[in-house]
Amino acid sequence: MTTSLTNVNSKPLRIGVLYEEVQLTDLAGLDILGNMSSHLVNMVSDLIPAMEQLKPYARDMEFLYISSSLELAWASPNVYIRPTHTYDTAPRDLDIILLGGPDPRKVPEASLTFLREASKQTKAILATCTGGMWLAKSGILDGKKATTNRLLLDGARHIFPNVEWQDERWFTDDGHFEGAQLWTAGGAKCGKLNPKWNRHGN
Repeated sequence: MTTSLTNVNSKPLRIGVLYEEVQLTDLAGLDILGNMSSHLVNMVSDLIPAMEQLKPYARDMEFLYISSSLELAWASPNVYIRPTHTYDTAPRDLDIILLGGPDPRKVPEASLTFLREASKQTKAILATCTGGMWLAKSGILDGKKATTNRLLLDGARHIFPNVEWQDERWFTDDGHFEGAQLWTAGGAKCGKLNPKWNRHGN
């Protein structure tokens, strides 16, 4: 029996975004996901008729902005985001969680508890830059392969020796239940490096 795209896409994707003193550029992937939301595709198709062909693939999406409190949360460069949930109130069974890069020495304990619990139910956790060390601090990456800002790999290996740190632009490993995945990436500008440049650029 064939399932239609309409039935497959009937349940909105729930995407949690952690905002806690993070680098805003590291969360650029959030906007890329949002560009495939039903809301954006329907809006743009009114301006660009060719976008009509994407409508069957668009998804309803619910974005949850998670932080220590519901007060405005700072992100670089001096941008303030209004959270929708705290670490205590956010659901644990999300489709995707995104983490940007904070100062990994200063992430709140409540965020680590949230990540530990959510990793048992959330399908994909995506971390960029020092967001990989945020995950590592929670213990989720113990025994896993991962990467982080490549300028900080030596420090990451010293602080989180239970993680198999990789000198790669990005790396994926299995999550903590069947079908779950952990994605980690270097810095937000970790595109293909010119071979003449230092290969340890982020």
